[in-house]
Amino acid sequence: MAILTASVKVADECWIALALLLREHPERSSFSAVEILDRLETEKAHPERRSGIQAHIYLHNVANLPPNSARYRLFYRIEDGSYRLYRPGDITHPDRKGKTKPALDDLPLAYHELLKWYETEYCRLQSKSSPSLDRILSARGMGREIWADKEGDSFVEELRSGWDDPSHEERKPPDKLLPSSKRSENAWKRVIENAGEEFSTVRGKRITYRVEGNSGLWFYKKDGKRINKRLWRGDFDKAVERCPLQKVTEISDCFDSSYLFALLNDRRIRGNDW
Repeated sequence: MAILTASVKVADECWIALALLLREHPERSSFSAVEILDRLETEKAHPERRSGIQAHIYLHNVANLPPNSARYRLFYRIEDGSYRLYRPGDITHPDRKGKTKPALDDLPLAYHELLKWYETEYCRLQSKSSPSLDRILSARGMGREIWADKEGDSFVEELRSGWDDPSHEERKPPDKLLPSSKRSENAWKRVIENAGEEFSTVRGKRITYRVEGNSGLWFYKKDGKRINKRLWRGDFDKAVERCPLQKVTEISDCFDSSYLFALLNDRRIRGNDW
C-alpha cells in the first residue's frame, strides 16, 4: 500500500490498480472489472473512494470502446469482458485520442517504478514484435478465427445469406419493439430453454449449441465438433439490439456471426419480439 495522496487522478488510480494486478500476477493476461476495483480499494492510492471509479474502469479508460466523455486509452477490453493495459499498436476507437499511460508527474512517487515497469517490460513484447507497423497493418489477421473452419466459398455464401431470402423480406417486425435490454433478456431465456436443439443456417448447415452459465454459449456442428470460438453474452446482446436482421453483415463484428444470425432469426429464439 502506498502513501495516501489526494492528488492522484481517478483515471490514473484505476490504471495503477490494473498495472499492479498484471505485475503481481504475470501468469494472468487480463482481469475483470471487479478484480480491478478490489485491488484499487486495497491499494488506496487515494484516501477516498470517489465517484466515477467504476465508470472509468468500464468505459472512460477503455481504448477500444466508443467514448462517452473521457477519451483515454489506458485499458484494452478483451472479448470475454476482462481488461488489460493498453499497448502501443492496439487498435483503438477512432474517436479516442487521449493518453495511453499516466504522466510521470501525475503519479505519486511510489508508483514511478510501476510506470517504468509498464514502459520497459509490459510493452516490450509488443515493441519487439511490430516496432514499425502502423495500426492498420498491425490489424492483419485479426478475426481469422471467425472463418478458421470454413472454406472461402462457403464463408462468402454465408455472409451473403439473407440478401435474396424472401422469408426475411416478408417478415415484418412488430409495430412496437420492446426496449433492447428487455428483448435481450427474453431472447436469452429462450436460448437457455432451447439449448441442444438443432438450428439451420440460411444455407442449410445444421448446428446446435451449449449454454455456458450466463456468460455465453458454444456452437456445435451436426457431427458434434465444437465451433472455433465461444460467443460471449456481450456479442449476443449487441446483436439483439440490431434485430430484426436482414443479412449476416449487420452483425459481422460479432463472433460466429453466421451462426448467431441463424439463431436470432429462428422463431424459437426471437418469439414475437422482432
